[in-house]
Amino acid sequence: MNLGIKLDNLWVFYVLAYAIALPIQSWANNKRGEPFDDPEFLFKGEKIFAIAMVWLIGGLLISLFVPIGLGTLFIIGLLFYLVGIIIVGGTFYSFANNRGLVTTGIHRYSRNPGYVGWTLVILGMTIIGWSSSVWSIIFLFYFLLTIPYFHWTVLLEEEFLVNKYGDSYQEYLGSTARYFSIPREEAGF
Repeated sequence: MNLGIKLDNLWVFYVLAYAIALPIQSWANNKRGEPFDDPEFLFKGEKIFAIAMVWLIGGLLISLFVPIGLGTLFIIGLLFYLVGIIIVGGTFYSFANNRGLVTTGIHRYSRNPGYVGWTLVILGMTIIGWSSSVWSIIFLFYFLLTIPYFHWTVLLEEEFLVNKYGDSYQEYLGSTARYFSIPREEAGF
């Protein structure tokens, strides 16, 4: 088992994703005048924040040891990674230009575009780092566990937002897909 931390390991992409996203998130929060991650939700009884930190740090630790190589898988993975980063950036942009419940911009197509974007980022990294190494396989399991973890978080957020925004969020639930759809009027239905 390779325990070498090198510059050509997956951690570079892991750190880069957050190095891109965190300043955009900070800008969005400043422009919005309030954080879009509601502290009431983050620090509620389920210890969501603590679990998120374990997930975040766990992914970083695993990525330290995942070797990456160049080739077709690298290019495919990079495409998923970049699309995910763009979606995450679009999510922050939507939040930056709205206060309260956000239903415009990228949120017209998904109630949870940030989770969609981060899922694509992690899928991209999984493909970029794919090999027969034990660390690549461990990172694959990390990605596979990310999906139910994100879904669980989304379900908790939806319950929180129904209580916070009431009927307006209920209406949004009925008109916009949880993860992705094209609004009916744009699809020509």
